[in-house]
Amino acid sequence: MGGLIEYFSTASVHSPLRLDYWNMIAAESSAGLSIDSGNRAFDGALERWQIGDLTLIRARAEQSSVHRAALPASEERLRVHLQLRGMCEQYHLGREIVLRPGDLSICSSADAARMEAGGHEILVLDVSRSALEQRVPGLDDHLGCPTPATSPAAHSFAEFARALWREADRSAPTRDLAWQQDSANILLDLLGLAIRSSARGTANAQRSLVERMKAIVEARLYEDDLNAASIADELGVAVRTVQHWFAGQAMTPGTYIRQRRLERAAERLAVDDGESITDIALEHGFNDSSYFTRCFRETFGVAPSAWRRGERH
Repeated sequence: MGGLIEYFSTASVHSPLRLDYWNMIAAESSAGLSIDSGNRAFDGALERWQIGDLTLIRARAEQSSVHRAALPASEERLRVHLQLRGMCEQYHLGREIVLRPGDLSICSSADAARMEAGGHEILVLDVSRSALEQRVPGLDDHLGCPTPATSPAAHSFAEFARALWREADRSAPTRDLAWQQDSANILLDLLGLAIRSSARGTANAQRSLVERMKAIVEARLYEDDLNAASIADELGVAVRTVQHWFAGQAMTPGTYIRQRRLERAAERLAVDDGESITDIALEHGFNDSSYFTRCFRETFGVAPSAWRRGERH
């Protein structure tokens, strides 16, 4: 294959050596990178394009664990991940997120990172910190946080990145260097816009996440499958992220959901004396009226029937 892009594939390597070859290419393309897999005959393909100080890497691989070792702060680089296909869980700076197609994230080489992925394809930009700091004030607030594909700016960045890659793939290796550098600058400008468009800051990001969690619980309160896993799936974060937030409130996701169901049921009992307590319990996610009564009494200090009569503590 021609063009400005270098191509590497395990398909041309003897099967028992493929994983070692993949790790060699990965570390050469991005310092500190290593891949774990139970399959020595690893299936992967990597494309690499170097534009001055900016390295673009497009990788397609089977299920694997990707590790990035921390590098000295003096050598800090930023790795921007654009998920193209499949999903992966990313762990960086104590934050856990799930990347879906079109989502973005940024990791610093100064801190270790890990990604757990099934079959996937991803575009990685390896860029100097200074190049991105010029475009994103408060850059540290964005590290380890997702920029969702639903952001118009993130979508524009992803579309330009794909178009630029196609153009580089069919361009002659002698293509004007000024075109390459201008293209890289536009790519970074769009990336900066995408990152800035997402509300960030540790407090802001946490508050936004909590508000979204609560909104999901309220909207789906009557659904039988409402749990930590379904909340995490809708938010695009790891299940442990949801569990950790609730643990910080001294409760589990199940406890919070049950509490909100009981509070809604109490509101209903207070204003509706025409429907049976059993029906209200069923409508609020309790399949056992005896269990509902026990939980209600533990929470409000009286039975549902007494609450309905106005006997409230």
